[in-house]
Amino acid sequence: MLTGTSKANRRPVIVFLMLAMLLSGFANIASAEKSDLEYQGNDPCDYVENLTFDMFSANDSITWQTDLGPRLPGSNASAVLRQSIMENLSQSWSFEESSHQRENFTLTNLVGTYSPTVSNGQNVVLVAHYDSRYMAERDSNESLRNLPIDGANDGASGVAVLIEMGKIIPKLNLSHDVTLFFTDAEDQGARGDADTWSYGATAWVDNLTESFQSNISAYIVIDMIGDEFLDFTKVDYTSDDLWDTVIPITAALGMIESETDCDGNIGLPIFNPNITRGVIDDHIPAHNSGIPAINFIDINYGEGVRSFEGYWHTHQDTADKVTAESLGYIGHTLELGLLSSAWLLHEVEVEGEINQENITLNNFEIVENNEEITVEKSSLIGYLAILTVSIILIIILAADISLKL
Repeated sequence: MLTGTSKANRRPVIVFLMLAMLLSGFANIASAEKSDLEYQGNDPCDYVENLTFDMFSANDSITWQTDLGPRLPGSNASAVLRQSIMENLSQSWSFEESSHQRENFTLTNLVGTYSPTVSNGQNVVLVAHYDSRYMAERDSNESLRNLPIDGANDGASGVAVLIEMGKIIPKLNLSHDVTLFFTDAEDQGARGDADTWSYGATAWVDNLTESFQSNISAYIVIDMIGDEFLDFTKVDYTSDDLWDTVIPITAALGMIESETDCDGNIGLPIFNPNITRGVIDDHIPAHNSGIPAINFIDINYGEGVRSFEGYWHTHQDTADKVTAESLGYIGHTLELGLLSSAWLLHEVEVEGEINQENITLNNFEIVENNEEITVEKSSLIGYLAILTVSIILIIILAADISLKL
């Protein structure tokens, strides 16, 4: 409340309040014209005939990996596996290793980067942990529980899929970057202690630059997906919007029992879109940092078993429990998602009829002609708003001055 002030002295205050209201009105108009980023992939059935993922080569990779022995952080087997990945994919991918000390061991992450000649700057990150469990705490034989496991499904299956994806991605004619992230020390944790898992993924996410992180449009973890009786669902702490893109892709591949595939056949009960399960895995560090992340993981390892039972964390997690068909389902899901641009973000208007087709994250440089027009119109509206407010302000101030005189 104003006290002891003349009417003339109150006029500047009134002018200020009127100006604030005008600016607020223009701000509301501007906000109504802002745009959001959404996933807008193409019809996956348009690309099904073009799938080339080699499920049998992926299956052979699992046997090769387990023959190396346990891939524990800092072990010779771990180093041989990383070297093999780099040598087999070096023609199209650039790799970088990064080491981090954790408790009583040193982990080493391996990151491969592919960028086409013309890239819009968005980055789809495919993730799999390449370490195997250091102990078989769930094995029926108590004398074997302190020994490391083969990790055919829990470790090698995701790596096998990523290696095969690395072979075909440069041939997919993509318009964006792809990162293959082989994490270390995901499976070295203590039961009941969430902070002792996903060491490698946590270290990687913690050391991302702001610009790199801002351009990640999708972070997709692949883990434990080789089980002969493949069965997976959505998991907690993941992006709802990103996960919704998986439904039409898996339906097209005949992986949803209630949906028909691209040939009109009823799907198999492989993916259930109506269930969400709780899992601590490499998606959580990314999700907690604001990166859109999801996880393909089958936590029912074996026929008719419950969650985290069966062969999981036992010495029965061997190559004979994994099938090429299961690897193929996941490999084709990833390939189809990339081919149909399902994991790219597009700018769309929140209100209005104009659909903007460009892709815009913080550092993107490619802008379509339609967006250039839209940007020009938006700028023009902004300039006119500023000019109008300025004119009104001048008139009000002039009137105020004249009254004082």
